[in-house]
Amino acid sequence: MRWVDRGLEPAGVTEYARQYTQGWIDYFQNGVGERPTDFLWVLFRPTMGSRTNNICWYCERQCDADAESGGLASTVDHFRPRSRFPQLAYEWTNWVYSCHACNVENKGDLWPDSGYVDPCATDVAERPDRYFDYDAQTGEIIPKSGLTPDARQKALHTINDLGWNKLDVMFYRIDQTRTFTADLLALPTGDRQALIALFTEQPVEYAGAIGMVAEQLRQAGRI
Repeated sequence: MRWVDRGLEPAGVTEYARQYTQGWIDYFQNGVGERPTDFLWVLFRPTMGSRTNNICWYCERQCDADAESGGLASTVDHFRPRSRFPQLAYEWTNWVYSCHACNVENKGDLWPDSGYVDPCATDVAERPDRYFDYDAQTGEIIPKSGLTPDARQKALHTINDLGWNKLDVMFYRIDQTRTFTADLLALPTGDRQALIALFTEQPVEYAGAIGMVAEQLRQAGRI
């Protein structure tokens, strides 16, 4: 995961919030009526996906924007789930562009006491690079060393509940990072920074993990 600028709220979100939020509050918070069937946040999914070339804001895999089902189908996740925070059902700052696997198959309605790391955190101190590191040998995302116990719990819940270290996710991530490392070290020293920038400053798969690998290589004096 790396930080994503969600951007300004698009036109129309506020009006949908005015019309439909109360229904979610009534059902989940007040126990009134039937579960609402509106899901107009999907209208804003293309706008969100365009921010990162349809890369999932959680696991950094490429979503299939045209698919309606399957692990890589694109969805809009409610970072704080509607069942726990119905007042945020139509809150722009609560929406995360996500693959189906991260959103539906893994995270679902979970919300631990620690919460999760927000890929769009406005507070610089709460952005993903504070929380995560990468084990280049195993392909695992791990909590960054030196975290407070509470911050470590938040990192672990995010890693585990979103399924970032499941075998299929790790396989593609480690393949991508190893290929990047080999290509980087094969370049003349003066050309390496350009390749790092290409893979970390653009919306590409596993840019966050690649950025962590580049930093580890730098600290080890290999680049």
